[in-house]
Amino acid sequence: MDSKNRLTFFHERGFYEINLRHCAFIGLTSSGAFAAGPALTIYNQNLAVVRDTAPLDLKSGVTEARFAGVTAHVEPDSVILRDPTGRRSLQILEQNYRNDPISEELLLSLHEGKTIDFEKIDYVNGQPQEQIVRGKIIRSGYVPHYQAMSRYGQQYSASQMRYASGGSGQPIIEVDGKLRFTLPGQPLFPSLGDDTILKPTLTWLIQADKPGKVDAEVSYVTGGMNWYADYNLVSPEEDNTLDLVGWVTMDNQSGKTFENAKIKLIAGDVNKIQPEAWDERSGFRPMQPLNAAMSPPVTEKVFDEYHLYTLERRTTLRDRETKQVEFIRARGVKAESVYVYDGVRIDANRYRGWGYDSIRQDRDYGTQCNPKVWVMREFANSGNQSSRLALAQGTPAFLPPRCRRSGGIHRRRYD
Repeated sequence: MDSKNRLTFFHERGFYEINLRHCAFIGLTSSGAFAAGPALTIYNQNLAVVRDTAPLDLKSGVTEARFAGVTAHVEPDSVILRDPTGRRSLQILEQNYRNDPISEELLLSLHEGKTIDFEKIDYVNGQPQEQIVRGKIIRSGYVPHYQAMSRYGQQYSASQMRYASGGSGQPIIEVDGKLRFTLPGQPLFPSLGDDTILKPTLTWLIQADKPGKVDAEVSYVTGGMNWYADYNLVSPEEDNTLDLVGWVTMDNQSGKTFENAKIKLIAGDVNKIQPEAWDERSGFRPMQPLNAAMSPPVTEKVFDEYHLYTLERRTTLRDRETKQVEFIRARGVKAESVYVYDGVRIDANRYRGWGYDSIRQDRDYGTQCNPKVWVMREFANSGNQSSRLALAQGTPAFLPPRCRRSGGIHRRRYD
């Protein structure tokens, strides 16, 4: 979506992105009221809304501030900064986002044209001898702009890799008046300057109506986070009931750890590029209520075309971590056996790559019979409407009695 045709805003209900060109909007519900600690609303489509705290020390006039608590996949144009108490008016005059944490290649590029020390190790009679060599960095060597490669397409990516693999990727160091195309040793850099960062960082120029310290609320949209559901169904011996345990798995690949976070999960179809193509089908099925004596770890709410699940306990979601939380537990769910017979047998090898219309036009279609009968278990919700908890789309593992004895497990996608 073209950024000049997009409007982004937060309010008490949630986060919204409006396509001004088509006058349609996408509602990305946030985590509700501001509270101590971060709050996450994770969608099941590699998308999340983050609310966090940014400590600021505001001065009279314009203040420059840094916030190194964002993810590596933040959408910078979605950032909202405000005073949650409403006592100050904050205006971001300028914002810069950097995601080039310090590395040897980056420090070499920052010291181009300068002379630094290189540590060289020579072996004399089998013993290592350290030697310091002074060298001037003529060229640091080209480092591909990996973050921009996914944004500007295949042609840009190819040119970046071509620069890196060609002559531009080699460093040029001047030692004793001679040029060499390799580093003379391990570079020893001076202390870090003000223009270096250790984590993805937002830098702001902020105009405030009042000076002083404030714990501002920063909200933004990020990629690199997802969640999905799995269900374990156990069938007792000679009974038409099921025991069900559901798990939600949260996957954090955002580049940031969220300590003691309040987490909500959104199930529903979000299309940020073409909002007019939303799928209006709910894709959820209710189930039997939880035991009233147990405190549910997850509560569920329905609004618009989404289902919102709230984790009642705060939890820590570390970077590059997958975390499982029990989603639902129900015993004695009535599940009738359903037998389905489809007599048509389709040879997967014969019709590989065929469309359904082409298969029906084949003269041999339907001449073979399917000898197998599908055995299915079907269950539905019953009880009070207020106690229902809709099942999100997921993968159930069905464990009938015979399979429990033999160790077999059946998995089938639940829609």
